[in-house]
Formats: sequence, structure tokens, C-alpha cells
Amino acid sequence: MLNKKEAYDLIDKVLTYCSHYTMVTVNSQEEGLTRFANSEIHQNVFKADNSVEIIVYEGKRQSKISTNILDDESLREMVRTAEENLRYMPEGEFEMPEVASPLEIACEEYDEELEGKFGITNRAALIKASINTLDSGFTGSGALSLTKTAIAIGNTKGIRRYARLDSVNFNTVVTHESGASGCTEYSTNKAGNMDVMQLFKIAYLKAKAALNPTSIEPGSYTVILEPLAVGELLNYMNYCGFSAKSVYTGMSYLTGKKGQKVFGDNISIYDDKDDENTFRIPFDFEGYERKRLNIIDKGIAKDLAYDTKSALREGVETTGHSIGDSSLGGFPVNLVMENGDKSIEDIIKEADNAILVTRFHYMNIVDPRQAVLTALTRDGLYMIKNGRISHAVKNMRFTESMLKAFNNVAEISKERVKVPGFFGVVYVPALKIENFHFTGKTE
Repeated sequence: MLNKKEAYDLIDKVLTYCSHYTMVTVNSQEEGLTRFANSEIHQNVFKADNSVEIIVYEGKRQSKISTNILDDESLREMVRTAEENLRYMPEGEFEMPEVASPLEIACEEYDEELEGKFGITNRAALIKASINTLDSGFTGSGALSLTKTAIAIGNTKGIRRYARLDSVNFNTVVTHESGASGCTEYSTNKAGNMDVMQLFKIAYLKAKAALNPTSIEPGSYTVILEPLAVGELLNYMNYCGFSAKSVYTGMSYLTGKKGQKVFGDNISIYDDKDDENTFRIPFDFEGYERKRLNIIDKGIAKDLAYDTKSALREGVETTGHSIGDSSLGGFPVNLVMENGDKSIEDIIKEADNAILVTRFHYMNIVDPRQAVLTALTRDGLYMIKNGRISHAVKNMRFTESMLKAFNNVAEISKERVKVPGFFGVVYVPALKIENFHFTGKTE
């Protein structure tokens, strides 16, 4: 695991070999992972890797190459190959600007307690203690991991960037021999926020409540989506809608709608690198500082995410949301949805004839222009009658436009949860949505 000085020294070494404007990215990662299945730990692994990627620029041409062989000769050869390849590269649409300021952006905040609390011995002990709570007929599966990541960026103009992020992730599915199941998943960078046994208990109780499910017909229902389900929706809404590139290519459901009302008044979504409930990386993979985005403000479409290319196309400044893949354009990675004022318990107590959804899987985009998504429910689907769970329901498929669903949000919980995203986490509440369409059932 490279600290800031070690990462900067590596960048300095690579840049001594460069004769063109060059951007250097160093990735350093360690991961300890404990997997269990059928109520037995079956794998303990540890991996560590340091890698270097360079992008060499000349006019509208650029050449990219990476390696995890970091001796002097290999690094020198990497630079030589990248510079020689420039002559074969086609010209791009734009000449990329040279990033020259600020000279440094660094964030070394991480929770030192994570290592002690979720090292290999404690991971095994927590999983064993959780599994021992299960009655006969139930089994637990899942994984508990501790990941340490450092990202450093530098270039021939003298800028330096460094961020360290340590996090722990736990996911589990408790399954009954009949096939009934319940799940939980949680990621955090704060040791005090991760209670493995309590999370396991939630999955266990869900599995018990999922016994003897009944089948219901497809149709329009009021649903209460728990944060795992909401997070999955938001991840895909982000993927097909929140980037400037998806808007100017006409693929986003926000195309032509800036400043217009797209969701209900109670929906606000923003991207903020300084929100302590997200995984903070204060700069993007092009070296620019991330800016706060007011993406949806009380239902109104406002800010979009830009990387350099999408910003140059529109003659604006980048918002610092490159993830190193220009095919996606800018991509928000610190998404937060504003909460409401009722507890999840109260929302359930006040509901009648509603369906409680734990999470979705096999999510797909049907129509990005209308934000139509489809997926199956999984690991806990329940009918709510007179303010309480009356019985389990067999899994269903939904197909719904988020433009409609997020205009039909009747309640938003005050509690919010960190849910794994495509990159980092999203911080979301539970939602009660009316007229949510289930279009198929599973038997």
C-alpha cells in the first residue's frame, strides 16, 4: 500500500523519462476477503497490487499504456513505447488542455480502526458468530471484505493528487431449505458504522418472513422500496441520465429538460464529494477538482456531470467528474438523495395493501430516453396489510419509467443508508411509490 510520499516518488520517477506532456496515474490497492457459503467459510484471500498508467499527449493525439511491473527499466520502457505509439494514433476531436492548477489536492482521511476491527481473524470470528445464530434449515452465504485504496495523479506541469480510501463491505443472503431468502448489504468507510451481526440478523429475519410466499398477479401496486432497491434504481438512473454526454447524444431522459420539472417536488438528488456519507475522492481521473452538482432540485433538472471532452464540446468548464473513460463522459460518484421526515417503520405502519421490496437484481435499461428500467425482485418481497407485513409474495418483475415513478413518490424515509454503487456508494432513503408496475411473475 503506497503512502502519499511513495506514490509521488513513483510519479516523479516516471516523469523523468517523459519528453511529452504526460499524465501519470498510480493505483495502489490491498484487499482482504472472507467468503462463506452453506454456512461455512470457504475462502480467505488477500491481494495487493500497485499499477501505473500514463497518457502521453501530442496535439490531438494521445497514447495510453499501463503496467504493474514497477522496476526502473520497465517504467522507462513503458514511457518509450507510449511515446513511439503516438505516431500511429489517430487525431481526436479535441486537443486536451494541460492541467496546471491547483498544484496539489490531497485527502488522507481514513479510519485506522478498520484494520483492527476487520482484519482476517476478526472477519472469520464475526461470520462464525453470525452463522451460529441460525436455526436448522437455514444457511448463510456472503462475503466480508476490507479494502484499502490509494489513487495518485501527477503530470509534467507539476500537479499532484492523492487520496486514500479504506472501506469495509458486507453482503449476506440467508436461505431456507424451501428457497425462501433474505439479504442485506452494506459498505462504509467508518468502522463504527458496520455491525456485521446486526446486518446478518436482518437478513435472517427477512428469510423467516419470506416463508410460504403466495403468488399475486402482475399489475399496478403501491410499493415501499427499501434503500437497497432505491440505490439500484438510482445507480441506473445515473448511468443513463446524469452525464452531459448522454444529454447531447440524445440518450438521456433529461435531454432538452434542463430547468424543467421532471420529478416530484419531494425529489432532490445531488453529487457532493464533501458529503461524509459518501466515499470521498476530491479529484477526478483527469486531475480536476470535483464540483458539487445539484442534479435534481425539488424535482427540477439542473446540473449535469462533465469530463473534459464533454465540456470542450459545449464550451464550458469540466465539473471534475471523469472516471477515466471518455465513453461515459462525466459520471457522478458521490450521489446523495434528500431524505424525508418519517421513519421506515411509520411509513409501513401507515400503509395498506402495499408491497415491501428488499432489493432488485438483473436490472436492465429498456428505454433510456424514458428512463424505463426492468428488474426482478429478490431476497424478500412482502405484502403489507393494515400497517404490517401479512405474508411473503413470490418474486415479480417490474417494468417502469422512472420519470413516472419519481413523480409518484408519496413518502420518503428520514433514515438513509449507504448502498454500493458502480463506483463507491450512493446514500439513499426508502421510498413509498404509488402506481408502480409489475409486469411479470416467477413461479
